[in-house]
Amino acid sequence: MTLGFFDQLTSKVDKKGRVSLPAAHRSVLADEDPDCVDNKSPKMILIHSKSHEHCARGYTVKAYKKIRKRISKMDFGPERDAVEKALIHAATMIQVDDNGRMILRKDIRERFDIGDNAVFVGSGDHLKIWDHDLYFDSLNDEGEGINPYIALNKKKGA
Repeated sequence: MTLGFFDQLTSKVDKKGRVSLPAAHRSVLADEDPDCVDNKSPKMILIHSKSHEHCARGYTVKAYKKIRKRISKMDFGPERDAVEKALIHAATMIQVDDNGRMILRKDIRERFDIGDNAVFVGSGDHLKIWDHDLYFDSLNDEGEGINPYIALNKKKGA
């Protein structure tokens, strides 16, 4: 069983949008890609719709299948349409090459202001892909914020 994605690791982005995916994150992708052989060239589903955070989100094949299954169980209507637009229409499959690199398309880099350095932030079942400076600036903006240990111990519904 994999622990999923964690840590925050930075990689250089070249002019063509190629970026090395950190080895720890490639391993998670490979573990959860049924078509991946010998941990080489795993796939990632990259969701590039805007959300409350200024980052793209990368899911394993297994995690993305769970998202699609939940969407398929939703009632048809405006809410389902909005979810499909955000999580299906704005998703693309990324193939990691044998050298551990992936390509972030120009439109995605521009949408999320990803410059010369991207930071891959592990978030359990997915990765958040941020511009390095924007990510660390956002951490500084939070100040003290929420104490994660207190939040973790709150009871649901309380």
